[in-house]
Amino acid sequence: MKTLVIGMGNLLRSDDGIGLHIIEALRKESVNDNVDLCEALSGLDIMDSVKGYDRIIMVDAIQRGGIPGQVCQLTIENIKDSQTVHSFSTHLNMDFLTMLELGKRLFPGKITEDIIIIGVETEDIMTISDKCTAQVDKAIPEAVDIIQSLL
Repeated sequence: MKTLVIGMGNLLRSDDGIGLHIIEALRKESVNDNVDLCEALSGLDIMDSVKGYDRIIMVDAIQRGGIPGQVCQLTIENIKDSQTVHSFSTHLNMDFLTMLELGKRLFPGKITEDIIIIGVETEDIMTISDKCTAQVDKAIPEAVDIIQSLL
């Protein structure tokens, strides 16, 4: 099964960069040859990248009112009622769900329905820092373990 793991975020906005930090941690682990890892800032950035994969795992900061550092495994249905930090792009007003639907129309049969979101509840996405807050940083190994189990 060909899988793409996408880390979303901005490394200069504290916890907002958690998806990218998790991809960095995964790169230090051994991953299957059928797994590709990449980074993106917004849903629009990845539309062309997701073509042709059997499974997509999106890793992102979330804000659902939970405990900072809490790791959640979500589906597309789950994020229809809540929002990952990057499910909205300031470019062209396109959120992740809209981008996904557009991609399916532009590339029929090339974008999988098997999409999993690994979200980490944030504490601070506004402070300019390349480091996550302590609680969010502690969540990296747990998120990596969950992703490894999915692979």
